[in-house]
Amino acid sequence: MKRALVMGFVAALLVPNTVDAGLRRVLLGYSHEGRPIKAYRLGDPASENVVLVVGCIHGNECAGKKVITALKKRPPPRGVKIWMIEALNPDGAAAGTRQNGRGVDLNRNFPRKWRHQGARWSTYYSGPRAASEKETRHAMRFVDEIRPDVTIWYHQAMSLVDRSGGRVAIQRRYARMVGLPLRRLDPLPGTATRWQNHHFDNSTSFVVELPGGELSWRSAKTHARAVVTVGKM
Repeated sequence: MKRALVMGFVAALLVPNTVDAGLRRVLLGYSHEGRPIKAYRLGDPASENVVLVVGCIHGNECAGKKVITALKKRPPPRGVKIWMIEALNPDGAAAGTRQNGRGVDLNRNFPRKWRHQGARWSTYYSGPRAASEKETRHAMRFVDEIRPDVTIWYHQAMSLVDRSGGRVAIQRRYARMVGLPLRRLDPLPGTATRWQNHHFDNSTSFVVELPGGELSWRSAKTHARAVVTVGKM
């Protein structure tokens, strides 16, 4: 069921942004190394169309943060409420590492089809157990609170939209708008999208693999338009 209003800890922590009166922010918690993890809300706070955008879960794949910058610069959209997390993995983003500050690949740490993989700082280290990482738990709690209809997780550098689950029409529309192919990648253990699409009814959580390197401002604005469009579907 959709939620018209954000409740619980999100509503309690919501504070105005002094730069843009249409933007609101909330502190989700802190990373392993103590960096804040923040979410921003843009758009109609009463809308039942809820979108979540995560710019960076792998610290060496952070081009999606520019899409969030582009969203913040747009006029507040009507008919949709957009939540944005620039970096779920701020420690990895600061260090330029795929893993978080404990050497864990956060996108193998979610509690859906989780299995132990690798060792600390190896590419796909799953962590010692499902949801062992603070960052994973912050994300799970936040998703459970806001119940997004659509969630977009940005990665690099395969240049495609992954048919990750949920409504294919949404993923197809996004892919067409940004000029990327829609592909079905093999499902992986412990990913955020598998957890969301399994755990929440009517959830469409999918991965957008951006090209490698820095995203151009033109491309960032194109992706921002696509976020708003699919959020209203």
